[in-house]
Amino acid sequence: MNVTAWKRLFIALLHAPLLILLLVPAAAQAADATLDPRLLPGGKADLPFLQQELERLSAGRPTLVVMPAMPGAGTRLPGLDVLETRTFLTATDPFGLEPLDGASRVLLIGSAWAVDAAAEALADQARGRGIALIPLAVDVYAEPGNAILQDADAALILALPEFDAAAQRGLFARLTDAGVPSVALTDARQVERGALFSSPGALDVEAWLRRVALRLDDIAAGRAPEAIDSRPELSRSWLNLETAARLDWSPSFALLSRSRLLGEAASPTASTLSLGQAVALALADNLGLAAARQEVDVEAFGRELAASRYRPNLYLEATGRLIDETRARAALGQQPERLASGGAVLEQLLFSEPALAAIEIADSLDRARRAELEVESLDLALDVSREFLDLLRLEASRAVLEADLELARAQRDQAVRGEAAGAVGRGEVARFEAELAQARERQEQVVADRERLKIAVNRRLGRTPAASLAPAEPDLESLEWLGGDARFSEVLDSPESLAAWQERLVTAALRDAAELEALGELRHAVQRELTSRRRAFWLPEVGLEARYTGELYRGGEGARAPWESPSPVVQLGVGALERAGLSLPETGGDQWSIGVSARLPLYAGGRRSIERDRAAARLEQVALEDAEARLGLEARLRAASVELVAAWRRITLREEAQGHAQEALKLAEVAWREGALPQVALIDARTSARQAGLAAAEARWLALQALVHLQRALGMTPGPMEAFARDRLLMSAATMERRGEGR
Repeated sequence: MNVTAWKRLFIALLHAPLLILLLVPAAAQAADATLDPRLLPGGKADLPFLQQELERLSAGRPTLVVMPAMPGAGTRLPGLDVLETRTFLTATDPFGLEPLDGASRVLLIGSAWAVDAAAEALADQARGRGIALIPLAVDVYAEPGNAILQDADAALILALPEFDAAAQRGLFARLTDAGVPSVALTDARQVERGALFSSPGALDVEAWLRRVALRLDDIAAGRAPEAIDSRPELSRSWLNLETAARLDWSPSFALLSRSRLLGEAASPTASTLSLGQAVALALADNLGLAAARQEVDVEAFGRELAASRYRPNLYLEATGRLIDETRARAALGQQPERLASGGAVLEQLLFSEPALAAIEIADSLDRARRAELEVESLDLALDVSREFLDLLRLEASRAVLEADLELARAQRDQAVRGEAAGAVGRGEVARFEAELAQARERQEQVVADRERLKIAVNRRLGRTPAASLAPAEPDLESLEWLGGDARFSEVLDSPESLAAWQERLVTAALRDAAELEALGELRHAVQRELTSRRRAFWLPEVGLEARYTGELYRGGEGARAPWESPSPVVQLGVGALERAGLSLPETGGDQWSIGVSARLPLYAGGRRSIERDRAAARLEQVALEDAEARLGLEARLRAASVELVAAWRRITLREEAQGHAQEALKLAEVAWREGALPQVALIDARTSARQAGLAAAEARWLALQALVHLQRALGMTPGPMEAFARDRLLMSAATMERRGEGR
């Protein structure tokens, strides 16, 4: 090896350590922290969102970079040893959910390192319901066997941080194909990937990641992170309607109304939409109702603000004083002085009638707002139901008018052939042409009305206005719409049975109406305010104050009292006074005090009297509103019940009238063709048949509209009724007595 080769080898050996030294700081800087991905519901897929939160929190500081760590390693956060703690898993009872009701064998599916601990945590709940809970560890390389899936009634799914979205879809498709409904316990996003629905206590993943990011940011800033002592939960479960359809499982209306709906069935393009699904979509996704819910959450802080007056008030204060020579000479006996002092003050309210009243009033107003939110939800459900039924009515009318249009066209064509044969004159052809144009106009108007109403319904459902909408017709013969219910037939028997039923409905409505509940809470708030205004004349406000003050600096000729002068003559006199038992105070030093104060204003410009009189007037106003609401509620309920009974009876009558009108039209057509009936009589017969057809088509939907109005007046969510809802609507006298005794 020559000299040049030796030099190159030496340079290469020298460069390697230098390169390592240069790369190590960069690598260390890039990986400021490591975190076990198993502590995130989505595993490594959640790291980008976590990094975005850290960038937002850094606020100009160098952003902490989080890298995935090996299982069991990485940054330790207090309270975050495992993702699914025992407390989190048992906070809600997953075995009481609809698909698991009555199940005997339930799979618990999760990663190998988490499934056994979760099975132990849920064992008592499963045993209490007689359910065999079977832990099943899965990984991305092995799918559950057919034998174990065929024996299972349902599956509980833990977080699967090691599975990406595609792997999760494959797992849920396997479960669905085997007919096993799956419930996501931790990560509701699994519902988007094919799980049936999520537990009501599932993690709010974004809120969870924000909490983790806050702790990591504390570590990056050198602060001690707070422990994660609570798990943010979603406000409602998620439900995949497409998976439910594949499983041939029909969720209850109650579950539909309180869940976030996912899948094609939630926003169908070609599939039909039932009335129950439409109401559930509106309650879940209507922006106006969401804003009302948010307003209730915002106003709920009013109670905390009212209660904050009874919490200690601690603050610091500082005082500075400067007496210059000019002002000291202008004053009598003062010297130039500079003084700076600081102190801490603790104030605690002991008794305040306005503060106590504010807390009670805030509680009542919060309950009133929540009752008003329920009223708004019921009104929205009623609007959606009414417009949905109007769509069906227009669709039925369109079918009748299209048949009438075809008939008018056939009669026009026949008249044209008769004119060519010389059997009829031009006048009859022109009359049929006019009838055809009018039939086309009626049909086009109904189509336009339907499109306009479809846009309005889509808006209430939180969908795009142009989305397709195919409403499914309710079955009036089914029990959920009172069809075939013997109790409803009893109501229709006689005026006496109808009157007795109305009395029972009025009693129940006046007892349970959310509108009256809101007014009752508002009345309680105003009464408490009036009581507080009256007590304000003679009840004082009592408080405690603790104060500590210390001098920070004192200087100048007047910084000390005259008897503190260092002059021997002055000190000789001070000593003589002290020996005589008279002590002189020292200048400066620390001072503290504690005291209780009572405060009672004597005159405030008449404001207290005005506030008292205003509260009394407001109480009278609320009482009048309550009386008016009771009368209006009773009137609406009685009117809706009468309309329901009348509309139900009209269905049969209108169908009979339609049959007779169709028979008369056929006879008129035969007679006209034979020349035994004038054209005017034929047109009148067709008009009567069309009107009878429209009336018969509308009868079913008018009955359902009366029913949903009656449901709304009773405080029920309009829509198809389960057994307990029908019991409430068609309650007997014995049922009323039992409900009264229960209360």
